[in-house]
Amino acid sequence: MRKWAGKAALGAVLVAFAAMAAGSGSSGSGTASKVGEVTTADATQETTQEEQTTEQKDVYQVGDVIKDGGLQIVYVASGEYQEDNEFMQPADGNKLIFLKFAFENQGSSDQSVSCYSFNCYADGYQADQHYTEESLSATISSGRSADGIVIFEVPADAQDIEVEYTANVITDRKIKFAYEGEQDSGYVAEADTASSENAFSVGDIVESKNLNITYLSCENDTSYSEYMAPDEGTHYVTLQFEFENKGSSDAYISAYDFDCYADGKSCDQKYFRDDLLSSTLSSGHKAQGSVSFQVPDDASTVEVEYRSNYWTSSHVIFTVTE
Repeated sequence: MRKWAGKAALGAVLVAFAAMAAGSGSSGSGTASKVGEVTTADATQETTQEEQTTEQKDVYQVGDVIKDGGLQIVYVASGEYQEDNEFMQPADGNKLIFLKFAFENQGSSDQSVSCYSFNCYADGYQADQHYTEESLSATISSGRSADGIVIFEVPADAQDIEVEYTANVITDRKIKFAYEGEQDSGYVAEADTASSENAFSVGDIVESKNLNITYLSCENDTSYSEYMAPDEGTHYVTLQFEFENKGSSDAYISAYDFDCYADGKSCDQKYFRDDLLSSTLSSGHKAQGSVSFQVPDDASTVEVEYRSNYWTSSHVIFTVTE
């Protein structure tokens, strides 16, 4: 039986508070600075870690690489967004626009990034946000990355469009991005195919003072309905776990405490099964359930992390083997 030094997941109220305390994706308390640009030749950063110049800007453009505390932000692309759903089209005289961002957590604590941290202003007036499955939403552990888009509905003839990202909810500090039409830096985050040394495999039992986790199984899951089919070039993986509360207090177990990374990049969690992990376990009791994620077919290394302690950003890592 392998052991891990973390604690059982905290209660729902504490979880919500921890997420708020983490800010809108950055732990930095100062100001954001431009540290590089994406080159058009190879879509990589011009600056290096050894020789890095910083430049504070009022508004950032596509291709800018920004450092904000422990979070690196790349403004990847922008343009008009085409909504396929006929019932979610913009109003007459309006259009949908998107901005794409890539985030890398270079700090030591988890970072939460979400489309809800963004606001848009068209010619000074606030614009409504438009939500899809592509909208940015991720919790990123140290060394991991995520990308996604934010979408807004703006007047078709708007001349000055600016998007603000709330980098710190406590101080209301903003990072501003200019929308300048169809722009694409070509940036793609470098794949991290290294496996974590402390990852657990199917059959392992992870033990702490208060909680035992048994990694029961992992599979390429095809049990979805026709309306929940994975995107082209991806498939679903489902991991099954058993939790046992060995402590004296209740333990709160949730699928939302799990994150998945394919070659270092965050993957979307999916909810098409009826055995999703969700339980409040009193002392001495057990629960079983699953978590499912959508991962690229060509991913080399896929790992799932269980957030065992929100305050210390401690994780238990499980290897995905289908």
